[in-house]
Amino acid sequence: MTGTIVRLPEKHFIGMSFSGSFQTLIAGMPGHWGDFLKRQDEIAQVIEPTVRYDISDENRSFQMHTEYVAVEVENFAHIPQKMVGFTIPARTYAKFTHVGPMTQVQNTYTQLFQWLHAQGLQMDESALRLERYDERYIPSMHAADRVENTYEIFIPLLDK
Repeated sequence: MTGTIVRLPEKHFIGMSFSGSFQTLIAGMPGHWGDFLKRQDEIAQVIEPTVRYDISDENRSFQMHTEYVAVEVENFAHIPQKMVGFTIPARTYAKFTHVGPMTQVQNTYTQLFQWLHAQGLQMDESALRLERYDERYIPSMHAADRVENTYEIFIPLLDK
């Protein structure tokens, strides 16, 4: 697996959050995605309606994870009830692409962290990790075991 170094501009998001242990997230995320997809039309000024993000905030000290299923928006003119709006500042990421069944995601992450290590790069654990989903794979709509499932992973990097 090979990554690419990219610089993303500041981005504004509106979406729904879900928190818990890693096991709770794995069990609950399909339903959370389904809930978000049912309500996505309530969000105004979406930049690309067919592109959705799963944004991860991991607190390793407390083994607590918060996932945001969100879309990028132009501004926060209207944030629907029980949703949140937030901004991720411009920063540098290592970008990877997962292709295959979701049972292979752990292998993808293992490979991408090996690549980062081989390149002398480190993940900034204080920053949010992004997964970008488009029409190639929509969680809760497409079968998780499809071999053609494809999405992008953005790992925030520590500045050198």
